[in-house]
Formats: sequence, structure tokens, C-alpha cells
Amino acid sequence: MARVTAVVELVRPRTLLVGPLSFCVGVYVVDHRFDLAVVLGIVINVLAPLAANARNAVTDLVEDGKNVPGRLKLVETAGEALLQRIVFVSLGIMLLLSLMISLALTLLWVLSVLLVLGYSSPRFRLKGRPIIGMAVFSMAVTEPYIGGALLGNSWWEIPRYDSSVPLVLGVFLFCWYFAKGIMKNVPDYAGDKAAGLRTIPVLMPSQHSAAWVAAGATTLVYAAFPVLVLTTAIPDRLAYVGLMVLPAAGNMMSMVRARTPVEYNRVGQRDMYVSVVFLGLLLFGLRPSVGSAVIGLFAVAVLVWSDVSGTDSRARHHLARVESAMSE
Repeated sequence: MARVTAVVELVRPRTLLVGPLSFCVGVYVVDHRFDLAVVLGIVINVLAPLAANARNAVTDLVEDGKNVPGRLKLVETAGEALLQRIVFVSLGIMLLLSLMISLALTLLWVLSVLLVLGYSSPRFRLKGRPIIGMAVFSMAVTEPYIGGALLGNSWWEIPRYDSSVPLVLGVFLFCWYFAKGIMKNVPDYAGDKAAGLRTIPVLMPSQHSAAWVAAGATTLVYAAFPVLVLTTAIPDRLAYVGLMVLPAAGNMMSMVRARTPVEYNRVGQRDMYVSVVFLGLLLFGLRPSVGSAVIGLFAVAVLVWSDVSGTDSRARHHLARVESAMSE
């Protein structure tokens, strides 16, 4: 059971939600019906970040030793060989499901493999490149969205778009998660710098200045959404989603005020709630229904369960040695 628990914490259930939610947003923006292909697509977009998290747990030992030292014990308990098998089994299942859905999703599977294996691989280390790393990270929501927006009524078909909304929303989601990637790397400032990673926060003179950059980027991208609604063909009823700028900006001010690893990570923890609720509201706004509401509420429930149970490799007890080191 200890090994199973370690694996679950390392694949991080709370981070597996934005992919399937983004996929559903893509499905709804092209008004595709909820069918078996959508269900299989949701499974694919749960497996993709699961594989990426398992892969990162094995490749990020140096920086994790400083940022999240408790994660090293989890990797030891789970075993690197098992984590590697999880990566390739997940990718294999994704391929089979993609082949069942469409040609477009099969081609996107190839991109998924490149992103999962290349993001933190010792050879390519894409996560260590300021712009490329954040662009790859933002594909965690952009690629699922594209997959959903490419669902047609047959294996070969690609839907025809009557407006620019699918493109506009896709570009926005890319920028939105790019900003989130900057925020995500602020808590890891010290470890990433020690490991030689050149993330955007690490390029800043201090962790505090990196927090200001993340706060500015995050607030700006959330504030841009209602402007997009007013200036593009995005339905006016989605303007209410722009209210998420308030909790997003408030959380970013907490990041600017943060001083300890636990405080920085708590901001990241709350940011996932903001992100999931944002996508849930977007989903409901595109297709107001009991089904879309249930999807959003279920995602929030998974977040709450993960945090209450501590089923995450970034849970506070895994940061304990970082805190003690800071206080010495």
C-alpha cells in the first residue's frame, strides 16, 4: 500500500483536471455532442498529465531535492522502474484510444509523446528554456482544447468553423496557461536555479521580483478575457467568467507577500482552484446544462479530496525539510 500511495501522490491527481476540462471546452466550442468519443478523449487527457508527472518525478531529482525534498522518498518508495512503466503504459493506452477516435487525435498523440518525454528529459530539458519551456507547459491545456475542437462526426472528418471563436479561445488558453507556468515556477526558484534551469522566474534577480512578474502576467491574462468577449465573436454570456480576475489577482498578491516555501506553495495550491473553476465556468457558459455543471463540480471535488487527504507530492509535509533549512 505504501508503494501505491507513493505512486498516487507522484502522479498528482489534483493536476490531472485542467486537461480534460480544456478538452471539453474544445468539444463544446464546436458544439459537438457528448458521445463515446468525448468520453475516450477525457480519458486520454487524464493519462497525458499523469504520464508527464510520473516522468518528471524520475527526471527532476536534483531540483526536487531542494524544492520538494519529500518527493525523493516517494520516488524511492514507488521505484523509478515502476514510474517509467507507468509513463509508457499510459502513452500506449492513449495511442489505442486515439486510434479509436480520429486521425486528428492520433496525430496529436505524437505531439503528446514529444511533450511528455521532452519537457524534462536530461537530453532536451525543454522546461529549462525560458520561453520554449513555458510554451510547452501551456500545451497542457492548449493541446486538449485543440483535440476537442477537432472532433468530427467520423474518423477522418474535421469540423468546419463558422466563426473565429475556436481560434481566439485557443490563443487565449495558450496565453492563460503560459502565465500560469510562470507562477508555477516561482515556488521552485531556489531549486531550479541550483539545478541550472533557466525558467522565467530564475531570470529575475530574486524570488520576490519573480513573484511580481507572475502576479502581473496572471492578473493581465484574466483581465483580458472580458475584453475578448466584448471585442470578438465570443458569446456575451461568457463575460461573467471574467469575474475570476478577482480571486486570481487576490491570490497573486498573496504570492507577492509570501516569504517561505510553504507560503509560496500554498499560493500555487489555491491557483489550481482558480484555474479549475475558471475552466468550469467557461464550460458551463458554452453549454449551460446539468452535465457541464456536474463536470465542473466533480473537478472541484477531486481537488478538495486531494488536499484534505494530502494525496499530492507537494503537500505541506513533503516541504518540511525545506522549511527547516530556511529557518536555520
